Amino acid sequence: MGQRQGFPIRGCMHALASTCRLGFGGLSFVRTSTGYACRTCVVGAAALLSACVITQPASVAFPPAARLAAEATRRLSMGDHDQARRAYAEALRRASTWQCWSNLSALALGLKDFDAALANARKAIGMAPAQAEAWVNAGVACWHAGARKDGARAMAHAVELAPANATAAIDYAYMLRSVDRVTQAYEVMRAARECGTRTAALLRAMAELERILGRFGDCRQHALEALQLMANEGLPSPALPELPAQLPHSLEAWRGVLEDCLRRLAPLRCDPCMAGGAVRIYALHGGLPEPRKDIDIVVDSRVGHDALRAAFADGYRPFARQGQIAPSGGAIGVLGLVHEASGIPIDIMLQDRSGGRWRGSFGAPDHLVFDTPAFSIVEEACAGMQVPLPLPQPLDEYLQWIYGDDWALPTQMVAGTPVPREFIQKGLHSPGIASASRPAALNRALLSLLTALHEGQMRSAAALCHQILAVEQQDAVREVQARLSGGRIR
Repeated sequence: MGQRQGFPIRGCMHALASTCRLGFGGLSFVRTSTGYACRTCVVGAAALLSACVITQPASVAFPPAARLAAEATRRLSMGDHDQARRAYAEALRRASTWQCWSNLSALALGLKDFDAALANARKAIGMAPAQAEAWVNAGVACWHAGARKDGARAMAHAVELAPANATAAIDYAYMLRSVDRVTQAYEVMRAARECGTRTAALLRAMAELERILGRFGDCRQHALEALQLMANEGLPSPALPELPAQLPHSLEAWRGVLEDCLRRLAPLRCDPCMAGGAVRIYALHGGLPEPRKDIDIVVDSRVGHDALRAAFADGYRPFARQGQIAPSGGAIGVLGLVHEASGIPIDIMLQDRSGGRWRGSFGAPDHLVFDTPAFSIVEEACAGMQVPLPLPQPLDEYLQWIYGDDWALPTQMVAGTPVPREFIQKGLHSPGIASASRPAALNRALLSLLTALHEGQMRSAAALCHQILAVEQQDAVREVQARLSGGRIR
């Protein structure tokens, strides 16, 4: 293990050694099919703090420095970085117990000082090696500092010490997900639930994995249970306004990858066609003046899969999101790719184009199927592009099937209420979605609602409540909506 960030901690070698039995020794933590490992570099303070355990005052005798650090984490989660830094310095000066050092570790994580967070966690573990809280914070610190194996070992030991600890279970499951051990990740959380743990965070995390594992009934049940708990216990505080996220790639890079994809598909005679948001942007602006987060191209499902893979063998790698793989020959589904040089994701969606229809799927885990009339594919010149764009025609009719009659507006009308398009849930109110896919679309919306609430994105949460209730009345969702309305969030 690396000397800078890793263990051992003096006096705790026996504890660390026991965690190696859980099988992390030979794994390499890189971006994988679920994509979760690569997201840690942009995590905000509130999300980092939610991954930690903050030891709360249980009595008057609770160490003052630990109390100060715990309060500072609360202030930091509300955006008060200056006060949090001042409190950190004061608590550091007065720290003398494991609770102090453990809370200082969590506070340092929120301040994104990962080296200090790990150093503080080491001190806590040195004083109280049987306290799971300190091991959780050590695991989070290692993970975000890039020492993924050390982080996984520490978190595995935290779960071993306290299998009912929801935060430890969720964090360890996250780490297992990042290396595609989805079933094992679910079992860790199920064990915590069987110990009697019932928190909204644990139920939400279980529902997310049940969606991936195809346990749609359990997913619905746990998502609604989590929402009911949040409605009963009170919603999180609204997040501070954030600047719009910047894409990691430029318009020039995005256009270049799109051109390359179209050139590679041309010899396969699979009738490629642009899809989704890029088509809407083209229709609105007469071109592609801004990059998208990814590239969506639909092709005829009868294309030879070996030839399709061979076309992208150089410069691209498979990216099977959440277990998504290319379907069998002639079937609908998605081949996920990543352009290695730019990191831009590409979804090549295979469509069944028989019988005068276009049937395509977004692939796993939801398998949302869109079923629309067939369209002509017309190549159009596009400013800034060296190859013509294959577009569905007529554009207006295609976009109505995907986005509704008001596709050109910045809002979509849902049950008589205009909803900003940035809050529209994919597929839930699209005219083109197959009726058999609507239950899965609803599950996806429930999980999106839980995520919005967890992140304090209350305008998004209010919009999702309205969209869900327009499809199906659910008591838990109505109660969350009432809570949001009471806070005058619409």
